Amino acid sequence: MSTQNTGDPLAIDLSRFDQEFAKAGAAEEDYYSDIPDGTYEGVIEDAHVTETVSTGRPVVLWTLRITGPQALNRVLHRNLVITEKTLAWLKDDLSKCGLALEKISDLPGRIGELNGRAVSFDKKTKDGRMNIYFRWSKRKSEEVADDDLPF
Repeated sequence: MSTQNTGDPLAIDLSRFDQEFAKAGAAEEDYYSDIPDGTYEGVIEDAHVTETVSTGRPVVLWTLRITGPQALNRVLHRNLVITEKTLAWLKDDLSKCGLALEKISDLPGRIGELNGRAVSFDKKTKDGRMNIYFRWSKRKSEEVADDDLPF
C-alpha cells in the first residue's frame, strides 16, 4: 500500500518501520566526533566549481574521503573562494592534486579530472576553524625502486 505525500508530514505512514525502530541501537558516538588534526591519505570524491550563495563569487569545493586507517571512510570538505588574492593558493592546491592548468578559465571544464584521485592532506584546527592543506605526493622520479635498495 502506497500513500501519496500531500505535503502534510502527518500523512506519511512510517508504521512499517516500528518493529525495526524498537530494535535499533544508538549510532556510534565516535562516528560523529571531530576528526583529529593530522596527516591523512584520501581520495577526492568530488571536486567542482560553483558560486557562493551570499556573494556569487566562484568557489572550488572538494569532498575528501579518508582512506584510512585512522578515520577510515570519514569525509572532510575543503572550500576555496577564487579571488585575485587566492589564485596562488588555488594553483598550488591544483598542482598538488595533479592538475596543471595553463589558464584558470580551463578549470570548470577540467576539474572533474580530480574526482577519484588519491591525495595526501593535513587537517589542522586553529581558533575553532578547521583547514585542509594538500600535501605533495611522491613523484615517480622520487620513488626508489625495490631493486635499488642496498639490502
